[in-house]
Amino acid sequence: MNIIFVLMTFEIGGVEVVSSTLANKFASEGHNVSVFAFSKGVGKTIESFDSSVKRFVGSGFRVSKDNVSKLREIIMKEKVDVIINQWGLPLVPIKVINKARKGLFVKVITVFHNDPLQNGRIQGVKTESERTNNPIKRALLRLKWIAYRCVTGYAMGYNYRHSDVFEVLSPSFVDHFKRFTKISSPNKLVVQTNPITIKKDGFIYDACKKQKEIIYVGRVDYTQKRVHRIIETWSLLENRFPDWQLTIVGDGEERVSLEQRAQGMELNRVFFEGFQSPRKYYERASILILTSEFEGFPLVLAECMGFGVVPVVYGSYSAVYDIIEDGKDGVILPKGDCGFSVEGMAERLANMMDNETKRNEMAEAAINKSSQYSLDIIYKQWLKVLN
Repeated sequence: MNIIFVLMTFEIGGVEVVSSTLANKFASEGHNVSVFAFSKGVGKTIESFDSSVKRFVGSGFRVSKDNVSKLREIIMKEKVDVIINQWGLPLVPIKVINKARKGLFVKVITVFHNDPLQNGRIQGVKTESERTNNPIKRALLRLKWIAYRCVTGYAMGYNYRHSDVFEVLSPSFVDHFKRFTKISSPNKLVVQTNPITIKKDGFIYDACKKQKEIIYVGRVDYTQKRVHRIIETWSLLENRFPDWQLTIVGDGEERVSLEQRAQGMELNRVFFEGFQSPRKYYERASILILTSEFEGFPLVLAECMGFGVVPVVYGSYSAVYDIIEDGKDGVILPKGDCGFSVEGMAERLANMMDNETKRNEMAEAAINKSSQYSLDIIYKQWLKVLN
């Protein structure tokens, strides 16, 4: 089959990494695969695609004659059967795609890589509203929040109506999609999760090699990830567990302030590693912590579980219950009426840190669960959609 992925850019990001993983797998299975990005960007994701995957760059993220004609030329030259639009919310990609495929027998699969009810822009306005004491500003932000919800719902519905298939990452997102778009019977909606993108070649789980280490892997920001919650949680545990350490793997706008905060709290065993390949941390760590205010389908959970790292997670998003069975292959702190509880998270971590036997049992179960998200399994699911 002849397939082309459409991306915003070749920057480094979760969608781009998933796209290169899938594109390379499709190519290795004998498909003719191409990738079109509206801009190259400054990242090196373009280098992660196999040499057999043809890469093309447009003239910027906009609906233009140049982008339409270039994409149409690629579609015709490569005899494309299916276009996989990896951005299921902005209008630019789907409009360019439909102009480019006009009159051609080409199908479009659009993928939405987040929870339909949540995104960074909507959450950012909500966070700003929570932080202000000015009633007038709060009222204006409320109107802004409503406007963003309306615009986002329209854009998502537009993408759905102008695609042959629209994919979401979790079964729980189906109802979210209906609520958000007001489309009551979305018969073109398909649930398709993403594959694990970290290779496990040569890894064999050995409980004796696991260190007393808790890790966080991801972007260091406030709006979504709320990494400050991890620092606050650790402050309740560091003195109690002198042989454990916390390692933050990732970068972002909050990193410097969080480093200063940890120093101000006189925390001695918090280590900020910056942006790194996470495999070596997965291999040695015992526990992963995630305290995000919202997520889509965080692959970091399935990835860490594949290396026997037990996830202890704040249950602020529905997809976490698809990935983790609380008490068996991970631990979920439920989202209560009062929101995140530092004390509640510290208690759950302490229970895991105290009980090595239970930790090892859950690590084994986590490895088994992660196999559901292997590249081979996800590829077979994609084949059914493509066929």
